[in-house]
Amino acid sequence: MSLEEQICERLAGLYPGHDPEVIFESCTSIVGPYQSPSKKSRWSEKDAILICYPDQVVADGQAPLATLKTVLSEFGETFSLVHILPFFPSSSDGGFAVINHLEVASENGTWEDMESIGADSGVMADLVLNHVSSSHRWVQEFRRNSEPGSKCLKTASPDEDLSSVVRPRTSELLVECSTDAGLKYLWCTFGPDQIDVDWAEPEVLLEMLRAVERMLNAGIRWIRLDAVAYTQKVVGTKCVHLEETHELVRLIRDLLEWRCPEAVLVTETNVPHEENLSYLRDGQQAHAAYNFTLAPLLTFSLLLGTSRQLVRWLRDAEPPPAGATLINFLGSHDGIGLRPVEGVLSVEDVRALIDATVQAGGTWSGHVSGEEIHPYEMNVAPASLFGMDRLLTGHTLLASLRGVPAYYFPAVEGEPNDLEAAENEGHNRAINRPKRTTESRIEALDDARTSSRDELIRRLALRRTISAFHPDAQQRILDLEDPLLGIVRGEEPASVTVSANLGFGATNYVVEEPAFDLLSEQLVHGEVSVAPSEILWLSTADISS
Repeated sequence: MSLEEQICERLAGLYPGHDPEVIFESCTSIVGPYQSPSKKSRWSEKDAILICYPDQVVADGQAPLATLKTVLSEFGETFSLVHILPFFPSSSDGGFAVINHLEVASENGTWEDMESIGADSGVMADLVLNHVSSSHRWVQEFRRNSEPGSKCLKTASPDEDLSSVVRPRTSELLVECSTDAGLKYLWCTFGPDQIDVDWAEPEVLLEMLRAVERMLNAGIRWIRLDAVAYTQKVVGTKCVHLEETHELVRLIRDLLEWRCPEAVLVTETNVPHEENLSYLRDGQQAHAAYNFTLAPLLTFSLLLGTSRQLVRWLRDAEPPPAGATLINFLGSHDGIGLRPVEGVLSVEDVRALIDATVQAGGTWSGHVSGEEIHPYEMNVAPASLFGMDRLLTGHTLLASLRGVPAYYFPAVEGEPNDLEAAENEGHNRAINRPKRTTESRIEALDDARTSSRDELIRRLALRRTISAFHPDAQQRILDLEDPLLGIVRGEEPASVTVSANLGFGATNYVVEEPAFDLLSEQLVHGEVSVAPSEILWLSTADISS
């Protein structure tokens, strides 16, 4: 089956009652003619991702995106890819309530600024495809009962049984909306300022393709599907991970491969590992997914000083299939999700995490599943939660594990809880979304923060030279006593053994054959005392060094 035939088949399934050939012609009129497949590898050991806001650092008289380009240059080759969080006009939620998917917000800069960043490094951008802002033109058209907006938003009746719907929020699912056609109810998975679109309408697909095309024209090659799990709704179901959702991801991938074969499609789901992998498992959906289970599990290990749960999960968890990878992260613009450790950590373990977060000055939130509210995420700055030494340990482990490591800019720079922002903005996530001027950034970088950042940069530079840390390289978990974590990456003779002490006291580790610790640049052999938070990268291939 040709790619065109495959796309048309998917269109026929997703849009019954519409001519798939007509929709296909509309799609290709946006994305252009077919491009031959690329043989270029999508990732390597040289890759690390920096996650940041477009206005992470601001300077007088300069567009934030231009300032960001300067800040990124300070890191040299440390980060091969920058995930720039939504830079579109937006009304709330840190940019994720998008008013216009085709524009760069004037307060952030221009498409030319995006292109300038992309000329120096790879760029990942978010396709916010589940919802639009309540200020989006579609909402205004919906109120007037005019097209296309009248067809593009998801509605439901309060009389329908929606009790099974899984959501990441506790706000009302349906929001009243007065229209020229009478009172209607809009579906709002994430709250009243984020109105869910109706993917049963082909115009929604076409508008999102226009957004993707604009990104590709700006040099963006990694496309992250925000909140993709909730895109399709069927009343009477949980409205998450529906087969229609998976088919939509397949369709988007096919259209990406038609237009830009080297592009990388990434899913964002914030769900348990088995569910997360459902977007990778068949090899026809995403190329990569954010590794949501690792973040809270690694957090638990660092806070409680134990490797037991992490070792068990790393040993037993299903790996991504060939041709796909996971993006490993510890901190992000969102909180530390708790849903992904359902079935991995006990209720008592989760409570210990929440208690530690509160003790560190943070907070937590819940989510709705049916009629019940469950812990959803912790909101706290990683530096405040771990301290700089433990944070560096966590960041180093991201670079050591199978997958592509990703680092949140405020965490790299050791930003503490932003209690003032959380209070002023009135939502939990603001505590870990600090913004700086160029002057205040320099003033805030004390010796401890600078030392941790610089050491991470050094370690990532070293990682780029080690083939055993290729995201796809073999990973084997060693059977070591708690609190030690042992990982063998790659194959002999170029393998690297990673040994980390996650405890709070020194512990002994036996290096059975002479090896070279790439991090300390020391030869080690026999019984070695590993300090708390210390990590060894042991290589026998470098023994002669």
